[in-house]
Amino acid sequence: MRVRWTELPGSPTVRAQAVRLGLVLAFAVALARFWSPFYGFTALLQADRVTAENLPACLQDAPVFIHESVGRYDGAYYAQIATDPLLRDPDLAVAVDAPGYRGRRILLSALAWVAAGGESVAAVQAYAWMNLGFWFLLAAIMALLLPAAGGWRATAAWCGVMLAGGTLGSVRLALTDLAAMLLLAGGLLLVERGRTRLAAGCLGLAGLARETALLGAAMFWPAAQRKPTTLARAAALVALAVLPLAAWWSYVHLTAGSSDAGSRNFALPLAGWLEKWTELWRLSGTERNHGLVFRGWLDCVALSVQAVFLLKYRDPANPWWRVGSAFVVLGSVLGTSVWEGLPGAYARVLLPVTLCFNVLAARRRAAVLWLLLGNLSVVGGIWSIIEMPGTPHQLTDARKGEQHYVLETDARWSVAEWNSKYRWAWCAEAGGLSVRVWPHRPAVRLELELRGVTPRDAQVLHGGRVVWSGRVGDRPAWISLPELPLERGRLDLELRSPEPARAEGQDNTARRIGLACFGARVVE
Repeated sequence: MRVRWTELPGSPTVRAQAVRLGLVLAFAVALARFWSPFYGFTALLQADRVTAENLPACLQDAPVFIHESVGRYDGAYYAQIATDPLLRDPDLAVAVDAPGYRGRRILLSALAWVAAGGESVAAVQAYAWMNLGFWFLLAAIMALLLPAAGGWRATAAWCGVMLAGGTLGSVRLALTDLAAMLLLAGGLLLVERGRTRLAAGCLGLAGLARETALLGAAMFWPAAQRKPTTLARAAALVALAVLPLAAWWSYVHLTAGSSDAGSRNFALPLAGWLEKWTELWRLSGTERNHGLVFRGWLDCVALSVQAVFLLKYRDPANPWWRVGSAFVVLGSVLGTSVWEGLPGAYARVLLPVTLCFNVLAARRRAAVLWLLLGNLSVVGGIWSIIEMPGTPHQLTDARKGEQHYVLETDARWSVAEWNSKYRWAWCAEAGGLSVRVWPHRPAVRLELELRGVTPRDAQVLHGGRVVWSGRVGDRPAWISLPELPLERGRLDLELRSPEPARAEGQDNTARRIGLACFGARVVE
C-alpha cells in the first residue's frame, strides 16, 4: 500500500520517531548548558577543592572546573588517569584515591588520551564530553533493538533506557557505566545477528570500562544442544571476552600495585538491598532534601520491579533474559558501599538490568504497569541533568580565536546577578578580580566593563600598583587596561574606590554597594 505524505503525521511510526527525535534534541539542549568556552564540559567531572590541590603537575592551572561546595566523585579520577593511561606518572598516586582500583577501568581514559593525541589537558577535556557521544551511540543501537515501528511499547522502553537514572547519572558525572552498557547492548545485538566473535570483542571492551560487564558472558551460554563442541565454542567466546581485562589487570597490578578499594562492594544475598530500604525509610524523616529522597525511592522501586519481571517471566533460551538475570544475581549480593547514599551507585552498576528489562518488556508486549513502574528512575535521570553547577562568582566565560578566558570575583563581591542583557556583581569599596587565560601566554591586554552605584572615582591595581584610574558613571562602560603580565595564565587585579558605598533597601538596611563589574574581554 502506498503511503501518502499527508497521511504521515497520523502514522504511529512517524509519531514514535518524532518522540525519539524530540528527546534526542532535548538531551542535546540540556547538556549544552554544561559547556563552557573556558572549561569545556569539565563541570561534569565533579572535581572539588581537594581535587584541585592534588592535580598532577601537567594539569596545574589547566581549565578544569572546580565545584565549590560538592564533594569530588569518581569521574574526576578517571579523567586524571587519561593524562597517563599507562599509570606511570607518580603524581597519579596522590591525585587518584586508588590507582590500582580505578586503573582497571581504563577504556574511557585510554580513548580520551588517544583522541587528544597524548596531550594531557586535551585528554581531560575529551574524557569530560565522551559520555555525551556514547549516549547518542546508545540511542542508535536502541533504535535497532527497539525500532519505532514496534509500537508504543518499543518507544516507551527506548525512552526508559535512554532516560534512566543510571544512564543520565553516568553522563552527568562522567562515569564508565554508560560505556559498559553501550558495548553490552552492542554485543547482544551482534549475538542476535549471529556475529558471536564480534560480540565477544564488544564484551571484552565493556570489561575494560567496568569489570562487572563481563557477566554479560551469559549471552554465549548455549540455550540448547549443549554438546561438547557447543560448550567448547561458548567457553572460547567467554575466554576471548575475559582476556583483555585479565591482561590489563595484570599490568595494573605490576604498575600501580594491588588495592583493597571495593572490598565493601559485596555482602550476603539481599543484605544491601534491605539496608537500602531501611535507609530510605530513615531518611524520609530526617533528610531536608525531600526531592533527593523521593528520587531514591523511585530508583529502588524501579530496579526491584525490573528484577521481579525477570524472575516472573523466565526464558533461559533468550540471551537478554540470561544477561539480565546474571545482573539481578549481582544486585542481590552488592554491599553497602554500592547501595548507600542518594541517589546511590546501584542504579548505574545495574544498568544492564534496566537494559534487558526494557527490551524484554517491549518484545513481550508487557502490560503498561510493568513499563511504568520499571522505569520510575527516569524522574531522577531527568532531574540530574536539569540541575546546573553554580557559578556565583563568575562573570565572563568567553573565547576569542584560540584564546579562552574567564573572569571571577573574590569573596568581597556579592554573588553574580543577571538579566537578559547583563551579568554583574557588586562590591562595596574594594574587590578582587581574577582573570585566567588558556592557553598560557606571557601577557594580556584587557578591557573591563564597570559602573558605580553613583558616578565615582575608581582605580584598578595590579601587584599593588595602579594601572588605571578614572571616573566611572552609573551606567556600564568599558575601560581599557595596559598590557599586563600573566603568571601561569592568571592575572589578579584589585578594583577600588575612595568614595563610600551606599546601603540598599528602603531603610538602607541591606548590603552596601559601590562598584559593579559586568565582565572582561581580551584585546589583541
